[in-house]
Amino acid sequence: MKLILSGGGDSENFLELDKVFLDLLPPDPSLLLVPVAGDPKTFDDALERIVETFSTIDFEKIEMILDLADMDWDYLKNFDAIYIDGGNTFRLMDQVRRSHFYELLRKFIQCGGIINGDSAGAIILGSHLETAHFGEAGDENLTPLISYQGLNLLGDLAIHCHYEKSEQTQISAFVQEYGLPVLALDEASGVKIVDQEVQVVGRKAVDLYTLEKMIRILPGESYKLAFRS
Repeated sequence: MKLILSGGGDSENFLELDKVFLDLLPPDPSLLLVPVAGDPKTFDDALERIVETFSTIDFEKIEMILDLADMDWDYLKNFDAIYIDGGNTFRLMDQVRRSHFYELLRKFIQCGGIINGDSAGAIILGSHLETAHFGEAGDENLTPLISYQGLNLLGDLAIHCHYEKSEQTQISAFVQEYGLPVLALDEASGVKIVDQEVQVVGRKAVDLYTLEKMIRILPGESYKLAFRS
């Protein structure tokens, strides 16, 4: 399993993380953009930003899908990586639940595909969506979505983005209530996860909240997670 997760900050914070992502890709790679967490008015801008950010990828090999229900394995298997863009976590998960995206994503990863999730795109890969509500700028659920279960690609680990230290009490309360650890990503931090090893890439540390304690992982440091994939 190969994942890149970012905390949802400005793109200039992730120049190093973008390079790490590109280094994971094979020669002459193809990339699929999933922008559906965002406002439909921003989809074309998102594609333009991705083409510019990953300019070493042939622009003809970067595609965007706007309805996850249209995706099948015959289409997805043509790509080396999926970039799941940020926006509203619940809007994204609502469309995921209306499609076969979860099953396709699992198969994609098992076949060696790489997932890059930014903000909402990172949160849904974890175990629970409640973390999307945290903080003053938390996402609002305006969808019919009732279940807050995530895609559980990292076992019981939940992901929190746009992390600020003022949210420590809120996160700790969540961990104690649900019994789920939380990986908290600052807007200037991201991680590379290969199998069960997480490496922090960015300017800020990443905090891992468990039932027993909070573990701070500094930029450049690695930490071994424990979960069943």
